[in-house]
Amino acid sequence: MCRSLWGGGGKADQVAEDNDENDRNGDDDENDDEDECDCCRIEQQADHQQEQVEFDRDSFSRLLRKVSLAEARLYAQMSYLGNLAYSIPKIQPQNLLRRYALRFVTSSIEKKELAAKIEKHQESPPIEDTKGTIKEEMEDDEEGKEQKNNGYRIRPSAAYHIAASAASYLHSHTRSILPFKSSKDETDQDSPEESRGRDNNVVNMINSDMASLMATTDSVTSVVAAKEEVKQAVADDLNSTHSSPCDWFICDDDQSATRFLVIQGSESLASWQANLLFEPIQFEGLDVLVHRGIYEAAKGIYEQVLPEVQGHLKSRGDKATFRFTGHSLGGSLALLINLMLLIRGEVLISSLLPVITFGSPSIMCGGDQLLRKLGLARSHIQAITLHRDIVPRAFSCNYPNHVAELLKALNGNFRNHPCLNNQKLLYSPMGELWILQPDEKFSPNHHLLPSGSGLYVLSSALSDANDAEKLLHAAKLVFLNSPHPLEILSDRSAYGSEGCIQRDHDMNSYFKSVRGVIRQELNHIRKARRQQRRKVWWPLVSSRGVDLGIIVGRPFATMKQGQYQVNFSGMLQSGKESLKRFSRLVASQHMHLFVVLLVPARLILLGAYSVIGFP
Repeated sequence: MCRSLWGGGGKADQVAEDNDENDRNGDDDENDDEDECDCCRIEQQADHQQEQVEFDRDSFSRLLRKVSLAEARLYAQMSYLGNLAYSIPKIQPQNLLRRYALRFVTSSIEKKELAAKIEKHQESPPIEDTKGTIKEEMEDDEEGKEQKNNGYRIRPSAAYHIAASAASYLHSHTRSILPFKSSKDETDQDSPEESRGRDNNVVNMINSDMASLMATTDSVTSVVAAKEEVKQAVADDLNSTHSSPCDWFICDDDQSATRFLVIQGSESLASWQANLLFEPIQFEGLDVLVHRGIYEAAKGIYEQVLPEVQGHLKSRGDKATFRFTGHSLGGSLALLINLMLLIRGEVLISSLLPVITFGSPSIMCGGDQLLRKLGLARSHIQAITLHRDIVPRAFSCNYPNHVAELLKALNGNFRNHPCLNNQKLLYSPMGELWILQPDEKFSPNHHLLPSGSGLYVLSSALSDANDAEKLLHAAKLVFLNSPHPLEILSDRSAYGSEGCIQRDHDMNSYFKSVRGVIRQELNHIRKARRQQRRKVWWPLVSSRGVDLGIIVGRPFATMKQGQYQVNFSGMLQSGKESLKRFSRLVASQHMHLFVVLLVPARLILLGAYSVIGFP
């Protein structure tokens, strides 16, 4: 039995000998430099420099650019769509149209229902075929009896499905797992018998969930060490047009001729099969490595959505554009499908808008190099990450030496993996990193970010492109390793519905956090406008001959004698024109009605007495 990936030593060498005899022949003789990606080469060239690079809040904040209100509103729209992807059957097209002027087109669920109807209306098999089927079933039953007598033997592919099922089960029950919080204060108030009963229940629940976690982790190790025919069988299932690891939907902005493809994250057994098959393989025959399981899943969804892409191009012509987005695994799939459409020549580069992902893991080694080769800017990939989300850190954190060595021993594909050899990570972040920090009441502030909520993009103002790239790369690695995923997992309170793992990765958290940033920005804008209005109207009001003593409550007696009476009456006689000018000022500046209260009521009454002629 294989040890966990996160444990050292064990039987890794023995498993590798049984599993990868063919991979060992010639693998060790290959030149690692040939497989290096640009990102890894940059890291290797400036290794000593980056070891000394340290960031505190001030130095890291200087690399952050706060997004504009228009950008934040775009991400709010995308996060809203990403949230909808988890409840596609409940989407109400009229609400989508009213809220964001987007017209619902289709979804993977509709495609599945249509395929099921077609199969249902097909002719039933002949009677002879039915008899043959019954006979085959009887033979299967006999084989089952033989297995009972000889002992159950599970096939490798079935073992893989069981491993994926365990991971899917664990994920789906995350919200029901009891957080590992101290209950000492509560138990002290109860009787000893009640305390012992509660403690037994808690221990049993914790042991059950921890057992599931350990079983799943060991299953991941087994998947890494699985034979190639097993992995290929799973890969074929993932890239089938009949399977859909993640559901998706499509909607259109008719005004801008933009078609949106929105893909949900890991919610099914198939999606976890894609997650577990994380060994590197070539992407589209290019000198770039990619996460195998997600790539295979992207191939299947690509074939499903290709007719919708072609249909949009046919109907809108050169004006057609595409925007792909998704959360977690869905964001990674959206990224790959976007690049595949360009590489395979289905769309022009001008038709592809930047891909926006939320909490998605890094899945490429050499991704930035690929963007340059395709003529795409780094801003084509906008990876939005909540400040403490564990998923974007999963493949881009520093892997302990014993983990890296175990991966290489279990699977030959990791032995010459550039990112693992040179940077001790599985896949390097690509594109632009956008960091989202929610309100401190929702989640504690990150020690590298400015206090308070905000959405920032990591950028550098250095004139030298190479120096800027090195600095940004170092900053990304520092951020993705603080906190390190192992640090998050070691905290028992991180699990459960109240834990930070669920809280900081949930798509709804992204949606609420972006809206919170917009709300904060709007409050700042309103405050600035109010201050500007005061600067504009206060000098105008005070310069019309209105004595400030009246506004602050100076006695009327000083205003009723000699020259003051004449000037006061003259001002009131032209008060109608002054009132018109003041009204236009209020209307032009959109001032609040309470400003009118600053006009002295006593002044108006005195003017009325003077005009009417009362003594």
